[in-house]
Amino acid sequence: MEEVKNFISAFLKTETEASDASIKPNLEDYNKKLNFMNSFCVEELHNKFGMIPSNELKSEEFYERWKDADASNIRHIYKISHYKDDKYGDIYVVYLSTGNPIEEIFTYGACLFITKINNNLKIVKKYIFGDEMLMKDKFEGGQGLEDISFKTVKGPIYIERYLEPLDDKDGMEHYLKDI
Repeated sequence: MEEVKNFISAFLKTETEASDASIKPNLEDYNKKLNFMNSFCVEELHNKFGMIPSNELKSEEFYERWKDADASNIRHIYKISHYKDDKYGDIYVVYLSTGNPIEEIFTYGACLFITKINNNLKIVKKYIFGDEMLMKDKFEGGQGLEDISFKTVKGPIYIERYLEPLDDKDGMEHYLKDI
């Protein structure tokens, strides 16, 4: 579990670095950081975290507006659930806040499925916490590999909880479940 926690922590750090670079007038640095962030994911998830490669700078006004912006906050990690799968072996589902969370507000935002592909940990699936009807927050849709989902994993065999999503009723309900 420690290997997965280190992996996700490294990914989240690269995510904030790419986000921060996206508001600076240096395309080479931004694209390099985005490419590194993408290296944590299977190809199906490249550029699926709200950032895409850029070939040209934005307006001077854009960079002027963002020049004094604070550095992005790293997402909160709420829990990691460990599953066994017939095809992929060990699968870890990591429950996170939204990107750039407000430090004192704790709400669910996303979850990522992580497993080893060619002996390297990779993010293989991404879900956002929320439904289309805005009735109840839950994990729906999902992007990434098609043959892995909440329906394909059975278990879990182990759960580590780190931080409660106290400001999110639906998130707390999910957090407390052994899933």
